[in-house]
Amino acid sequence: MSRQRKTIHFDTNPFICEHCGLTVPSPLSGTKNRNHCCHCLHSKHVDMKIGDRRSGCRGTMEPIALWVKDNGECAVIHQCQKCGFIRTNRIACDDNEVVLFTLAARLITQLPFPARVALDKIERQHMGGEHV
Repeated sequence: MSRQRKTIHFDTNPFICEHCGLTVPSPLSGTKNRNHCCHCLHSKHVDMKIGDRRSGCRGTMEPIALWVKDNGECAVIHQCQKCGFIRTNRIACDDNEVVLFTLAARLITQLPFPARVALDKIERQHMGGEHV
């Protein structure tokens, strides 16, 4: 039985983000790959398996949430707007903190019961409604 070598492509070239139009610089020292825009966190659906560049979709991968892994590392969850494919990408040290905090806030404000109920109650209280 022969084993095929898995080819992983590491992209270190700067590129123009197709979502926001800003230039995304080469990855910082110690990083092998830049797989999403550091400004808006959007990515492009180019892989079927990490690094293979075999996806024909090429759709925009929208950041939809954050995920804290068991080891404490944070990742952005992306969903392809063309085919629905979901993939995670590690957060880079130069990622836009405002966009990251916005994703984190979205998690808090869109959670189902009981967190959403608690937030609704707080909003009513500040609008002059009931007291908590």
